[in-house]
Amino acid sequence: MSKNEFLYILRQSLEGEIDSSAIEQNLRYYDQYIGVHPADEEKRILDELGDPRLIAKTIIEADRAAKQKENNTGNHSYQDTSSYGRDEFRDGYNDSAYNKNYNNHKVFFKNKWYHKLFFAFILIAILMIMSVLGSILFRFIFTLGFPILLIVLLVILFRRN
Repeated sequence: MSKNEFLYILRQSLEGEIDSSAIEQNLRYYDQYIGVHPADEEKRILDELGDPRLIAKTIIEADRAAKQKENNTGNHSYQDTSSYGRDEFRDGYNDSAYNKNYNNHKVFFKNKWYHKLFFAFILIAILMIMSVLGSILFRFIFTLGFPILLIVLLVILFRRN
């Protein structure tokens, strides 16, 4: 497998699983890590790295774990976890420019599927309560309010005459 094939498989494995900026950061990292070497040295490095699908799975799991931890702790700032488990491969790579862009990005509320389901149930419950109260009020107006209104109108008519 060549460096380009490795990076292509890694990109395809990460697509749709993590955000595109994290994909690009990981591709830049592995591109720099593999670097430009003679074919035998490149093959040794690629053998050392292993299957790009397995690396992608590790990156995806680390990203999900970080998002889960973010949601559990209430800290909604971006945390760079895309290099999780790769410290032995860092080799001087500095991604501080990437981190500066995302440390300032705050997310105040993230809708998960179960949040949406919960809000839908709450909305349905409120609508049901309003319809029950509305029907009670409607009955009250027609059972007591309508006769009282008729009496008041009759009194007004007879006073004028």
